[in-house]
Amino acid sequence: MPVETKTKIHEDSKKLVFQDSDVKKAMDLIRDHGYVTREDFNQMDDEDWAEGFDKKIEAGFLNAEGEDPYIYFEQFDFKGGDIDSIIFDMDQLGTRDRALELLAQAIHQTAY
Repeated sequence: MPVETKTKIHEDSKKLVFQDSDVKKAMDLIRDHGYVTREDFNQMDDEDWAEGFDKKIEAGFLNAEGEDPYIYFEQFDFKGGDIDSIIFDMDQLGTRDRALELLAQAIHQTAY
């Protein structure tokens, strides 16, 4: 009797899709004010998506002639247990604390 083999599909293997237009928009926003949040891209409420988006943005800047910003991905905890992501240019914002402050303002949250 043949044995059936089943392929287990893991939830963490979900396919993440990033539009070139979104990467370009994010790069423009980072150039303009130094960061992007879920207020700019609501998919950033998914940590996996946000981390992948960070990698795409970094790659975009690496391919842009004459640009070499220090792109950084960070998650912060907020009162009430919410965790949110920000992708930012450390050269423009200067500190993680500044990134937290701007993220809190953007998503209307209160930091610890």
